[in-house]
Amino acid sequence: MRAVVQYGTGGPEVLKVEERPEPQRNAGEVLIRTEAIAVPFYETQLRSGLIPAGPPAIFGHEAAGVVVEADDASLRGRRVVTMSYTGGAYAEVVAASQYTLVPDDLTPEVAVAAAVSAAVALGLMTAAKVVENETVLVEAASGAIGSYLVRLAERAGARVVTTAGKGRADIDHRDPDWRQNVPDGIDVVFESIGGPRAAELTAKLAPHGRILAYGMLSGEFPVFPVAGLIARGLTLIGFGGPDAYGKRVAAGRAEALGLVADGTLTPVIDRTYPLADVAAAHARVESREGTGKVVLVP
Repeated sequence: MRAVVQYGTGGPEVLKVEERPEPQRNAGEVLIRTEAIAVPFYETQLRSGLIPAGPPAIFGHEAAGVVVEADDASLRGRRVVTMSYTGGAYAEVVAASQYTLVPDDLTPEVAVAAAVSAAVALGLMTAAKVVENETVLVEAASGAIGSYLVRLAERAGARVVTTAGKGRADIDHRDPDWRQNVPDGIDVVFESIGGPRAAELTAKLAPHGRILAYGMLSGEFPVFPVAGLIARGLTLIGFGGPDAYGKRVAAGRAEALGLVADGTLTPVIDRTYPLADVAAAHARVESREGTGKVVLVP
């Protein structure tokens, strides 16, 4: 089968397409012939070495496709999505122990674009406990997760303030001083940009506001001095690691796909690329020129 292998850390050119043996599934696993593979931003950080990790034998984490082998014969021929924490998704065949059935009317591209990102957004909303008439700040609102957060917050009856680049939101976060343009009285911040200046947002929050930290698009973790949080009675919630991304996101995938199937959420696919053009796909994600998800098609 064709697969993408990472040779060292660096730019997109370290990802090489080559022939590899098909994986052998273990008991309890399913074997999936992939139809669509997501290229989330965090994978560019793994590839570059910004997020430390040993290079996997085969790169990639999020895929959708058709089950070709399973212990349960009724699963064969069913379309599923899967997320692996150990790699292996950038391939024509994937073995998976965790998977979620895809509603019949969703394409594999739509399913893989929504499954993880929308599930993350659902988990963040649950943790934030957003209620009607609150004011919510969504950073990177044109991105895969941010766009779902906007829709879910609006659905909850919240007022939403957004950031993005190139005039695609209320606030242009390419401006180093963009946080000064955030209105006062924010109840919830969905913090995905990070960096030492994240602490400037504490002055913009209403008393007893909440900050959900879940990303580092700037390449740095957000910094929030404890004194600033205590003085305003703010709550800082970290959303990451095995509990959030392992348990909550996996548990939320079926609900996320259901919300897409019923029209509540609408995935945005920026571009699709053949597997052979994986380097171009990574370059597109890193450029931040697009809106929505970049998808590979084997």
